[in-house]
Amino acid sequence: MEGYAVDSGVQETRRRLKRAGFKGDDLEAMTEVLAGMEERLATKEDLAKVRSELKQDIANLRQEVRDRFEGFRQEVAAKMEGMQSQIEALRSEMHALRDGLRGEMTGLRGEVIGLRGELRTIKWVLGGMCALMVAVVGGMTAIALQLAQMALQLAQM
Repeated sequence: MEGYAVDSGVQETRRRLKRAGFKGDDLEAMTEVLAGMEERLATKEDLAKVRSELKQDIANLRQEVRDRFEGFRQEVAAKMEGMQSQIEALRSEMHALRDGLRGEMTGLRGEVIGLRGELRTIKWVLGGMCALMVAVVGGMTAIALQLAQMALQLAQM
């Protein structure tokens, strides 16, 4: 049937060319050129097949892009999850260090307060010792003066 359509198309083309004024070899040459062009032209079925193949290729490409994107998204999500875990671990470590430092600072503060108290005690003890030494030195001076006075009295006698 396809051959019939081509033959009928060639005959129609020949009739049109004759009406246009082509004769003899020119008519045959033009008929062959046009018939060759008709054979190379795509039919509706050819176009439908190509269109269907293109649609399938596009659908496959879309699916491939979706799959790759989903894989990339999952990879990024996993990396972000890992980073969040690391951040949480660092945060916990920093809190522990901070709490440890607070405890040490509280202990040091207590020690400083204790040392202040001890320094006050030492100051009072040293003050008391100085007061006692003044009294002892004063007493010894008084004794020395009395001895000197007695020595003078004995010398005058």
